[in-house]
Amino acid sequence: MLRKNWAGIQIQVVGSSVQRCFDPITCATRVAIWCNSGRSSCDADVVLGWYERCVLLGAVEVLRMLSSLFYVGLDAVGIPRAARLLRRAGTILCYHNVVPDGAACESATPDLHMPLARFEAQVRWLARHCEIVRLRELVERVERGEQLLNVAALTFDDGYVGTLQHAVPLLARLGIPATVFVIAEAPGRWDSFWWDHPDLWWDHPDLPPSIAPTGLRDMPKERWGDEHAIPCATRPRRCPPVSQCFQPADWQAIAAAARQGVDIGAHSTTHRRLPRLTDAELQREVIMSRRVIERETGVTPDFFSYPYGMWDERVKAAVRAAGYRAAVTIDPGLNRAGADPWALRRVSIPANISDAAFRAYAVGLNPRWALR
Repeated sequence: MLRKNWAGIQIQVVGSSVQRCFDPITCATRVAIWCNSGRSSCDADVVLGWYERCVLLGAVEVLRMLSSLFYVGLDAVGIPRAARLLRRAGTILCYHNVVPDGAACESATPDLHMPLARFEAQVRWLARHCEIVRLRELVERVERGEQLLNVAALTFDDGYVGTLQHAVPLLARLGIPATVFVIAEAPGRWDSFWWDHPDLWWDHPDLPPSIAPTGLRDMPKERWGDEHAIPCATRPRRCPPVSQCFQPADWQAIAAAARQGVDIGAHSTTHRRLPRLTDAELQREVIMSRRVIERETGVTPDFFSYPYGMWDERVKAAVRAAGYRAAVTIDPGLNRAGADPWALRRVSIPANISDAAFRAYAVGLNPRWALR
C-alpha cells in the first residue's frame, strides 16, 4: 500500500488499484483508475503523475470558488432578473446526462452528468420564469422574426441511458418538451462513450502506440473523434464497465421516448470532429445518421447537433443539404430573431453549476472565464 497526501490531494494505492480523493475546497470528487499492468511499480509511477495534474485541478477549484462568488454577486444585485426581462432572445440549453445523486463521480467527465435533484430544481425554475417550447417551435419563431423574450428549449446530447431513465420521465410529469440528439452508431454497439472512461486520462499499458503515453494527454485537443484509436485506447481488455446510467441508450428505449413525445435529433454517426473529415466521411456522418435513426425509431430527425460543437461553413452546408431543418452548436449565447438556423447557439449547463450561476447562464450571462 502506498499513501500520499500533498497539496490537499489524498492518494491511496492498493495492489493494482489507484484511488483518488481530491477535496481542496469541499469538492467531493472521487475517481477510480485501474492500472492493468499487474506491476506495483506501475501504480507508483501513476501516482507520481498525479502531482502535476492535481496542482492544476486545485487551481481550477479556486477559480470555481471565485466564479461562484461572482455569480452570487450578480444574483444579489438583480442583474440576471433584469436581463431576463430585457433580452429579447431565446435560450437553447444543452445538457448531456442526468444521473442519480452522487453517481457523477464515477465518470472521468463528471461535468457532463447532472444530479437528478439539481436538474429538477433547474427545470422547475425555468418553468416558473420562461416559456419552455419545443426546439422546432423556437426555430420557427427565429425564422419568422418573432419575439423570443423568455423563450427556452431543452436539448440533450449523446443519448445516455440516464437521460431517458431520469430526465425524460421528470419532464413528462412536468409537461416540458425536450430534444435528445443521438449518436447513430452508439445504441447496441458501444458499451460506453469513450470520454467517460477513467483510463482516458492516464498512461495505460494497453494504449495503442500512436497515442501512448504522452499522446493520451493531448488526445482531447488533437484527436477528437478518431473513431478507431480512441475506442481502442479507452476500452482496454480488463477495464471494468461503466455504470448503466453512463451507457448509450438502446434503440428500444429511444423509440419509446419518441412515442412519448420526445423529439429525436441526430448527433452524427460516430461523433467525429466534422471539420477535419473528408467530404465522403462528412457525408457518412451527416446522412447515414439520419437514415439509421429513421430506420430504428420511425422518426426522421429534423435537427442536427455538431459533435463537440465543432463546425465550419463546409460542415454547415453539408448539414443543410442533407435535409435538416436546423442545427445547434455549443457556441455560447442566445438566439435572436433572424439568427442562422444552421448555427444556433446553446448554453451548455455543467453538472456542478450553482443555483446563482444557473440563473445567470439561463439568460446568457456566462463569461468564459467564470467557470461556474
